[in-house]
Amino acid sequence: MIAFVVPRYGTKVMGGAEALCRSIAEDLVAHDIATEVFTTCAVDHFTWTNELPAGRAVENGVPVNRFPVGARDPERFDQLHHGINGGDQLDPVEQIEWMLNSVWSPELLNGLAARDGEIRCRIAMPYLFGTTYWAVAQDPAKTVLMPCLHEEAHAHTSPVRHMLRSCLGCVANAPAEERLVKSLAPGARTAVAGFGFDEPPLEPTAEQFCGERGISPGYLLYAGRREEAKGLPLLFAYYARFASEHPNAPPLAVMGSGDLPFPPELRHRSIDLGMVPEKQKYAAMAAASVLLHPSRLESFGAVLNEAWQVETPALVHARSAVLRDHCVASGGGLWFDDYPTFAEALHALLSDDALRARMGAAGRQYVRANYSRRAVRERLLAALDAWL
Repeated sequence: MIAFVVPRYGTKVMGGAEALCRSIAEDLVAHDIATEVFTTCAVDHFTWTNELPAGRAVENGVPVNRFPVGARDPERFDQLHHGINGGDQLDPVEQIEWMLNSVWSPELLNGLAARDGEIRCRIAMPYLFGTTYWAVAQDPAKTVLMPCLHEEAHAHTSPVRHMLRSCLGCVANAPAEERLVKSLAPGARTAVAGFGFDEPPLEPTAEQFCGERGISPGYLLYAGRREEAKGLPLLFAYYARFASEHPNAPPLAVMGSGDLPFPPELRHRSIDLGMVPEKQKYAAMAAASVLLHPSRLESFGAVLNEAWQVETPALVHARSAVLRDHCVASGGGLWFDDYPTFAEALHALLSDDALRARMGAAGRQYVRANYSRRAVRERLLAALDAWL
C-alpha cells in the first residue's frame, strides 16, 4: 500500500499540494494500486481547527484516515514562521520548536506505525508542515517526500534541508523544483513526476459561462487563492497602472477562494467570479484572453497548465523559475519581472489575436505531451520502483 501523508484532504480543501495529492491518489486507486490517505481533521490552513470527524472514510474511491490535530502554540508558530520569512536566524532549538508548533498529529503518526506492515512506502507532502516533517523523521527510509518546494527562506532552514537529505527520495513536480532540491540537499535522490490532467469537459462553453453571469468573454483572469503570498496585490497594482495607460484594456476577473478584496480604484474594472464550481472552471479559463499568474511561490503551476488545456495563453512572474520554465518549454506564455515588462508583454498579447492563438495552442500541446495522468503515474511509479 502507498500511504499519502498530507495535512488537509478533501474536495472542499483548496490548495495546490492538496489537489495534487487528491489527483494522484484517485488515479492510483482507479488503476488498482492500493492507496490510502493519512491526514488531519482540519480544513482551514490558517486556524487548523479540527472540523471533520476523526476516523476512516472512502472519498472518490480513496480510503481516507483522519486524525485530530495535535496540541500546538499558534502564536509561537507565527512568531517563528514570520521571523524566518523576515530574515531572523533561528538557533537549532528554535527551528525544531517551529516544526513542533506547526500543524501535526501524534495520533496520525501512531496510525502510520500501527499499519506499518501494510505500507510499502509513504509519500509525505508538502514540505512546510509538521505532518510532513514528523512523518519523515519517524521513518525516513520508508518515506518519499513530495515537497512542493518554493524558493523562500523556510526552505533554507536546517530542519527542511535535513528532511530533504534523509528521506528515501524527493519527487519534484517540475525540473525547476528538482534543481532547487538538489541545490539545498546535494546528494538527495530525486525524480520529476508532475500533475496529471484529464481532457477538459466540453460543457459548459465559455459563451454559456459568460452568458449566465452577464459578462463578456475576453477578460484578463487571475485564478487561485486570493492571498498576498500568491502575488495578488502586485497584480492589482500593475493592472491599475496598465488600465490607466490603456483605457480600453479588458477588465480583470478574479476566480478563487479567499477574502483579499479588490482595491477601490479597480471595482469598476473588475469581475469577482468567486469560487467557480469545478466543472465550470475550464469554461471560465476559456473565456479569458490571457491568464495572469503573478505568484513566485510555485512548485508546478497547475492553474497555468489548466489554462493551456483550453488554449488560453499566459503572462507569468519571471521570478518563478517553474512558471518561466513552463513558458519557455511550451511557447505558451510570456513573463515579467517589473511593471515595464508586464505592460510590454500584456500589450503584445492583447494587440495580437494570432499571437494569443499560437501560444494557446502551443500550451495545450505541451500539457497533452507531458502531463497526462498516465505520464505522471508512470513517472511516479518508476521512481518508487527504483528506490524501494
